[in-house]
Amino acid sequence: MQIASIFFTTRLSKTVSFCKTTSADVMASVSETMARLSAKPNVKATMVLDRALNTILQTSGSFASFRPLDAPRNSVSTVSGNDTNSAKEEGVEEFASMISKFVHSAGGLVQDLDTEDDMKLLRLRTKKHELVIVPDAKYIFVVVHDTPPA
Repeated sequence: MQIASIFFTTRLSKTVSFCKTTSADVMASVSETMARLSAKPNVKATMVLDRALNTILQTSGSFASFRPLDAPRNSVSTVSGNDTNSAKEEGVEEFASMISKFVHSAGGLVQDLDTEDDMKLLRLRTKKHELVIVPDAKYIFVVVHDTPPA
């Protein structure tokens, strides 16, 4: 998946650096890139966060497998679809919050190591998934994909 990481970094860097005319142009390019990445095999989810506001701008796929173990789980199924949607939204918001904290912490480490250096890419690999995170000045881009067998 290293090729996907390189493509992801290169494509998003071009999207952000070459489309600075309006935020609508940037978001259109980001949407196009995220749709292309979502269509790749083994990609489970994508997310774009506003870095300054820590808000979710766009998501695709499922973040259900990232729900913490201590989060409340409904043992009773409900008829209303609203409860399911709000639980999914809470899970996505919690995931976004964790990503934001991780990026902030890693950025602090980079600044502590060398104040003239910038963080360009984070890769977090677990037994099940790999997260490729590209922090930009305005956005944080996240792609979650399955970890290929070793």
